[in-house]
Amino acid sequence: MINIEEKIELLEKDIATERKRVSTDRLDISFGELINLYRNNELVIRPEYQRLFRWTNKQKTALIESILLSIPIPPIFVSEDKNGIWELIDGLQRVSTFISFFGELQKNISEIEYSFQDDEDEELSPEEEQLRQEKIGNKWLLESGGIIESLEGFNIDTLPTNLKINLKRAVCRVEILRGDSSTSMKYELFKRLNSGGSKLKPQEIRNAIFRGIDTRLNELLLKLSLDERFQNLTKLSNAKRQELYDQELILRFISFLNNAENVNDNTENYLNDFMESAVSNPNFQYDVYESQFVEVLNILTNLNDDSLFRNSRNLFVPAVFEGVTIGIAQNIERFRNDSELLMTKVRELKNDDDFRKFSGSASNSKSRIRTRLNRVQEIFSN
Repeated sequence: MINIEEKIELLEKDIATERKRVSTDRLDISFGELINLYRNNELVIRPEYQRLFRWTNKQKTALIESILLSIPIPPIFVSEDKNGIWELIDGLQRVSTFISFFGELQKNISEIEYSFQDDEDEELSPEEEQLRQEKIGNKWLLESGGIIESLEGFNIDTLPTNLKINLKRAVCRVEILRGDSSTSMKYELFKRLNSGGSKLKPQEIRNAIFRGIDTRLNELLLKLSLDERFQNLTKLSNAKRQELYDQELILRFISFLNNAENVNDNTENYLNDFMESAVSNPNFQYDVYESQFVEVLNILTNLNDDSLFRNSRNLFVPAVFEGVTIGIAQNIERFRNDSELLMTKVRELKNDDDFRKFSGSASNSKSRIRTRLNRVQEIFSN
């Protein structure tokens, strides 16, 4: 039986140990400095790996109004890599709103939402340039503010000089997670400190953390998630795609493939560990996983069945997606040219009592994952 003194000693030891695993800092810098950092590629905004810009003009106007009135706004949260580059983790909407108001949002970032393309070398008239800026989300017009109605109709070009200066000199709190923090601690901190209106989901946090080590896995997940065959087979909602759930499904395929016995934690922690090990491995076989997944998509598309991964209520079942894709990949020669056999195995899997039992509640525990994947292999290989 541990007495109170021993418990206190253990507590203090645990706290001291964990504090060594995290390195944080905070700065108060001007919004003008943020623009300069962004312009110099020292502040990286990657909405393709996070939520897309979703603020309405009313919400964007409210931010500018708040800054003009010195109303406090939440801090932004960045991760610093080994070169000192900041990657924006929390505050995407606020920072992109401010930068775009000043006309500085880069085209390759803006067009993700606005899908506007033009010839960068083409000479544009002032009117055409203004139209281009509007289409890519720059130099947008303010609406009537909740407090200052007379803001309506102004943009950065028509706003009085003194107000432009006030905006750039306004101070923003920046919370910095240093590069020498442990990866698991980074993940936990992002979950806890993310303060946006829509909390970051696990895959959004993984992408933000691990792309600082190597971008190739992030880029592969993005590329495969945009594959039309994958999108047609899964038919995920816009909300799920914005949360990068589509990329998580692909990560699950890659991480669980031929790996059932190495699953040593629940799904979230296992995916974290797998992604960290993958991006840290210079010999990770990105091309092999890509070709395997693409071939599985081809085989499934040839079945011409929109309900492959759905239950009787037409709800998408992640465990079925996982099971079917992995079952095919592990037995690719068997199913490459035998659609009839494959459909038989898909039906068998979906109706299998053991598979269904380990795909329900608490299905993300390590024992259930192992049992489920082993059952997939038994069904698809026999």
